Amino acid sequence: MNRIMAIAVVSVLVLAGLAFAGNNPLAKVAVHVKAHSAKQGCTGLPAITGCEDISTTYAEFNFDAFPVFFDLAEYQGLEYGVCWPDWTYSATWTQCADLVIGEIIWPGDGVSQAWTQCHAEGIAITGWAWLYADGPGLVSVCEHPVTGEIQIVDCAEGVDEPVKTYQAGVLGAEGEDPCAPVMIQPTTWGAIKGMFE
Repeated sequence: MNRIMAIAVVSVLVLAGLAFAGNNPLAKVAVHVKAHSAKQGCTGLPAITGCEDISTTYAEFNFDAFPVFFDLAEYQGLEYGVCWPDWTYSATWTQCADLVIGEIIWPGDGVSQAWTQCHAEGIAITGWAWLYADGPGLVSVCEHPVTGEIQIVDCAEGVDEPVKTYQAGVLGAEGEDPCAPVMIQPTTWGAIKGMFE
C-alpha cells in the first residue's frame, strides 16, 4: 500500500512540474510557532483563519513550528523544505497529508505532500516540527532540497510558488509580520506579448 501511495505522490508532483500556472498566484507561507503540546494532533491544529492569527515570535526554547500556507484558492499538493539554525537536536516531524514523501528531521529537509481530495480552502496547515532551540534563531519554509522550489499544486495540477515567505523567531529572535503588505510586480500585456515574439 505504501508503494502505491508513493507512486501517487510522485505522479502528482511530476505532472505538476509540467503543468501551467495555478489558481494561487497570491499565495504566501509563514511559520506559526507556539509552545510544544504532546497532545497535538492533525484534527486539532491551531485555529488560523487569516494572517492575523499566525504567531511568528515565541520566547521559549521548546516549541512546535507549523508551516502555514495562506491566501490560497485551493490546493491538492505542496512541496517545500523547513530551515532553522543548526541547533543540537533534530526535529520530530508530524505530517497532516494523505500522501507524503520525505520527512523534516534536520534543517533544510524537504517533503512532498498530496491529498486525495481537492481542498478549496484559503489556509493549509501541513504538519509541524517539534524543535528545541539552543539559542535565538529563525525558522522558515524554504526550498525543497531536491527541486529547489516551494510549490503549491492546485486541483487542476496548476503550480504556483508563494509570493512571500515569512520567518518565525524564537528564543529572542523576532519573527516577521505575515500581514505586512507584499509588493507584487504588475504584469503588462506588452511583457506577455514579448514572450511570444
